[in-house]
Amino acid sequence: MSASTDLLTPLSHLQAVCENATVALFVMDDRQHCVYMNGAAEQLTGYALAEVQGRPLHEFVHHTRPDGTPYPLADCPIDRAAPQNMQEQGEEVFVHRDGHFYPVTFTASPIRREGRVVGTVIEVREVAREKQRESENIAMRELGELMLDELDLGRMVQAVTDTATRLTGAHFGAFFYNVSDDSGGMLTLYALSGVDPSHFARFPHPRATPLFGPTFKGEGSIRIGDVSCDPRYGQWGPHHGMPEGHLPVRSYLAVPVMADSGEVLGALFFGHGEPDRFSSHHQRVTESLAAQASVGMSRLRLLRAAETQAHENERLYREAQAASEMKDLFLATISHELRTPLTSILGWSGMLASGRLSPDMVQRAVTTIDRNARAQAQIIGDLLDISRIISGKLHLNTRTFDIATPVEAAIEAVRPAALARDVQLVLDTDAGGISLQGDPDRLQQVVWNLLTNAVKFTDRGGRVTVVVAREADAALIEVGDNGRGIAADFLPHVFDRFTQVDATSTREQGGLGLGLSIVRHLVEMHGGYVQANSAGLGQGSTFRVTLPLAAATAEPLPGGDTSPRAANDAEPPDSLAGYRVMLVEDDPDTRLMLASVLEAHGASVQACALAADALACVDDFAPMVVVSDIGMPGMDGYAFLRTLHAHQAQAGQGPVPAIALTAYAGADDRQRALDAGFRRHVAKPTQPSELVALVRTLREPVARTG
Repeated sequence: MSASTDLLTPLSHLQAVCENATVALFVMDDRQHCVYMNGAAEQLTGYALAEVQGRPLHEFVHHTRPDGTPYPLADCPIDRAAPQNMQEQGEEVFVHRDGHFYPVTFTASPIRREGRVVGTVIEVREVAREKQRESENIAMRELGELMLDELDLGRMVQAVTDTATRLTGAHFGAFFYNVSDDSGGMLTLYALSGVDPSHFARFPHPRATPLFGPTFKGEGSIRIGDVSCDPRYGQWGPHHGMPEGHLPVRSYLAVPVMADSGEVLGALFFGHGEPDRFSSHHQRVTESLAAQASVGMSRLRLLRAAETQAHENERLYREAQAASEMKDLFLATISHELRTPLTSILGWSGMLASGRLSPDMVQRAVTTIDRNARAQAQIIGDLLDISRIISGKLHLNTRTFDIATPVEAAIEAVRPAALARDVQLVLDTDAGGISLQGDPDRLQQVVWNLLTNAVKFTDRGGRVTVVVAREADAALIEVGDNGRGIAADFLPHVFDRFTQVDATSTREQGGLGLGLSIVRHLVEMHGGYVQANSAGLGQGSTFRVTLPLAAATAEPLPGGDTSPRAANDAEPPDSLAGYRVMLVEDDPDTRLMLASVLEAHGASVQACALAADALACVDDFAPMVVVSDIGMPGMDGYAFLRTLHAHQAQAGQGPVPAIALTAYAGADDRQRALDAGFRRHVAKPTQPSELVALVRTLREPVARTG
């Protein structure tokens, strides 16, 4: 029996062990011919055992030096182990099947039987891979220590993202994770690695699309060699793939980060511009990092919960104390604001009753009593309005009117106070015939409040300007002054209730701090919004009110009515009785809430989860107004409205007015919605009163044909 035959029997017993080894193993007979190589050796060299078996291994893996010169068998230390009957160790450079060179470390040991050498066993490790694994082990250890020590969630997830991006060789990596905001709602944040954050600043967060959704749901890792060829890629609008300007992505790797309870804490995403850059090893490494991230995030969550519980009583005490102080301050302010004019009223009325005043003083007394009585009436009116706002009982007496009417009335009402303070009032408008749908008396109250504030905080000789203009589909009212301005730290709170720049006993100006809060609520009830701007103290301020225009016409309903609520004047001014509203929203909770709001105001609502469902029932329902989401599966809001309007045109009908109710809230998104045919663009979340007011402004019934 030859030495080669003697070698086969023990190999059959050792094969199961060798195949599970991570180190590359080769076995050669006494002629230096390969008789065995395990799976790790096949992966290392690129050759299968069948290709090299029975032939000199030297001819396949180290026959040539990196400089291109031949490498003689006699010079190779690996092949000297058996002839010299001694173990050889060192470094070599192997040649891969594809032709590239790679350094390795080796141990070549003679195989002895009955005192003679019958072959050689060779263990080979790729230097780069060993260094990579050593680097991975170090990174894993360091990250594990950080997960146990770090108390900042942002730094924690950034460290995980940086480590995973480096170990996978990704062009860029991102970690999307959820946190609770101050109001208890969920907010999605992200960490980026490999690229500057500016590359992603203008792109929306990934949504639950067929490609991203499974990861956010914790359904397991996804590794794709070329994402552009995957059937899940590009199915959803508005981009149907990578947004314009996005970094190129071919290789794709996504791994969920999950708690022990199964809750998805976040998700890791990695991309590379070239295909097939992520291996199964990269996936396993990333899954290990995700497990470490889960431990760290869960630990931090427990710590935060413990801290919250420990400080809860203290927080409640501070809030109760602050509420008590605010109540006391508000009551003191009310007392002061009511008693001050009352003092003048009682004093002058007593003097009038005495009959001792000259005619000039009598006129002065009457004027003073009238002015202070009006001031008291305004304070009481503001308190009643705030009470109605809080209880939801403030209603609008809605009708169509010209914007000039309430604006000019408010100016005339404030003009005496402006003249008394030597403040110039200027009306700047060249936009005649602007029609609004709403309550002109309440809009006059809005302008009056803004003008009163402007005059109050403008020094003598100053100027207050009222600008009225039309901009696209909106009316603008702008009240600006060159007065005392608003400090930057107070500007975000200027519309809050009971808030004043100076609430001390030495303040120069009176008031309860309710006027601007009422302004904001009234403007929102009209479907508009108000903004405050100031460059700072001493640099004036500007308040800008934006209101939707009234619909140009309203086709009569059957029976001769010209509006849905003409038949019942007793209905509330925000009633939607007689309105048919089609609601298209894929999120079930949002759909139920919006439908409930509309139905509570009397509308007949057809709620649909998908655009296709809405198109299928549009003829039977014949909506007067459509409220549609933009980002929806299958067909987005833009495509839905185009299809709907095309269908109506084919049927000889006019286009039904539509409102885009969407989380795409940027200026570009608004313009795109208007260009697509939507009459209004409203960013989520929206106030119920705003939605109702908007639907009322678009109450153009659709005439049915056929």
